[in-house]
Amino acid sequence: MDQWLETKQLPVHFVSAAGVVYKSGKVLLIRSERRGWEFPGGIVEQGEALLDGLRREIFEESGISVEPEAVTGIYQNLACKKGFGPLEGMTLPTTVNIVFRCSYVSGKEFVSDGFQDVGWFKPEEALQLIRHPYMKKAFEDANGYNGKPHFATFRKADRDIEFVSDCII
Repeated sequence: MDQWLETKQLPVHFVSAAGVVYKSGKVLLIRSERRGWEFPGGIVEQGEALLDGLRREIFEESGISVEPEAVTGIYQNLACKKGFGPLEGMTLPTTVNIVFRCSYVSGKEFVSDGFQDVGWFKPEEALQLIRHPYMKKAFEDANGYNGKPHFATFRKADRDIEFVSDCII
């Protein structure tokens, strides 16, 4: 029998949607104090459709409206993590991140709360700017997308990330 049935505790995972947004051969990046340069995205809210959450997160973080084109990767973080900001002191559940390749529709980029900068970069420049190992891997997969998405499982090991599995699906 599944453990959650025995304990009456439903399994909980955050679902995150993020987008590598392209406009005129450049990609959109935002810079946060916590992770440095990254592509925009975040947690899909309860009752919110995945693509609506993707569009909302990108717009809230950058001022840019997008159209998703393809799922380029699904990434499962097996480790719980410490909450930050308003979630300080909490332990957050594991996350399933779905990354989309998106095209620019409209909007003028702006720096939103919690971020320090926003800009458009050539993909090779973006790859040099992104330092977080998960973000770098997901960006490489999205930028090299050939019609088949990646799937990777990872966990945080001390200050580094250990990829447990990585395949094309």
